Amino acid sequence: MSDIDAKQDIAELFARDPLDLSKQDLTVIVEKLRAQRVRFAAGFADAGTPASRVSKASKAQAAATKITGEIDLGGLL
Repeated sequence: MSDIDAKQDIAELFARDPLDLSKQDLTVIVEKLRAQRVRFAAGFADAGTPASRVSKASKAQAAATKITGEIDLGGLL
């Protein structure tokens, strides 16, 4: 298996039309699923779940809070 295939995301492969997948694509899917099955059988609860992603809104809010800090508007009233 080449480096390009190793870096290929399994989600991208699942998003494709199944009839358009090559034998090599199917091999990559089977290898990744077998690796996840081994982790699942070993007791890892996170086996097979994708990494969580942070939304753009959450990133923007965190950046704004970093710049402004926690502002207390209670003294204005």
